[in-house]
Amino acid sequence: MKELTDTQKQILASKLERKNKNKKKELTDTQKQILLSKGKKGKGKKKGCLVAFGIVFIIIVAVIAIALVSEEEKKPTPTKTETQIQKETKEIQAETEVKQAIVQEKQSPQGFFSNLTITDVIVSDGVVTISGNTDLPNGATLMVDFDVWGRSGSDLYIGVGKKTTISNGKFKTVLAIPQREEFKKGPYEVSVLFTPRGQTNRIIQLVGKDGEKLRGNLVDDTWAFKTMKIAEKKDFQLTVTPPSYTFQQPTRFPQGSAERILAEYVLAWKEQNWSKMASFAQKTWLSTETDPTGLLAAWYDFKTLKGFEITSVRKVSDVTYDVTFIVQYEAATNQISKKQITARVIKETTAYTPSEQGQWGVNPISAIREIEVD
Repeated sequence: MKELTDTQKQILASKLERKNKNKKKELTDTQKQILLSKGKKGKGKKKGCLVAFGIVFIIIVAVIAIALVSEEEKKPTPTKTETQIQKETKEIQAETEVKQAIVQEKQSPQGFFSNLTITDVIVSDGVVTISGNTDLPNGATLMVDFDVWGRSGSDLYIGVGKKTTISNGKFKTVLAIPQREEFKKGPYEVSVLFTPRGQTNRIIQLVGKDGEKLRGNLVDDTWAFKTMKIAEKKDFQLTVTPPSYTFQQPTRFPQGSAERILAEYVLAWKEQNWSKMASFAQKTWLSTETDPTGLLAAWYDFKTLKGFEITSVRKVSDVTYDVTFIVQYEAATNQISKKQITARVIKETTAYTPSEQGQWGVNPISAIREIEVD
């Protein structure tokens, strides 16, 4: 092989250098295309990331919003305070009174009141239902009573009564028929009373402080103020079954016993014979009281005795016994109280002198101590 001349070597080196430059240029263009492609892909990826981020952000915001709404729903509804309730109640009452006042002006345009009428009295199942109408102001209260006819004001009240409120010019009330002997036979009295006393300020403004706006033959001006009352006589058949009570008589117990003296003392209470009652009291107690009869009357006059029964006797000494008994009495009309009492009975010849030769007497102080019995 011939050795290349220097000129040939230079020509060959020049060709190789040009060839390498062309390759370098081609590679650079390719790389540019690759880089351009990568750039476009990078931009696409960037846009995709932004979209994904936006979606995630929207989801997070939605979740937070739902959570806040849920928490708001979970919060308990604030309860009204007692003051708020009272305020609202007063506002409702005031609004009602205004409406009633408007109706009242139509009922009684002249400002006077004279009508009070009982329209129905119905007896059924142990109760009596009384209803009627009136031109008295709506919201005014009436007292409705049911009693035995012909009883005087000085007699013990045995009837039954209840307050009722006028509404739309009408009234109605239901009363339980007293289960007592007096009501077994008629006739009976049904009465309705209006008095300015105890009415609201609005009612007083309409009828007058002392009932000055009341008119007609139902008005009573005997007292310092006027009232309006209607009373009607009714005769119908009632089914009345009074309760029965055990009442032990003194003769049931031995003569000269502590029980016998106590039974006499209690019987005098039932008869409301206060001087007789005092005669069976302890001598020492009698000696300390200036008016024993009056004191016994004050203690027992308002208690109508119905039943009496001795339940036990305890001997404290030969001259002292404690006797326990049950009583039923009526202190409030048609309400029976049942009490247990332990009375001390002491045998004395004179005051402060206990003796087996003495006489038994009930200590009244011990007999007024009562225990409620169911």
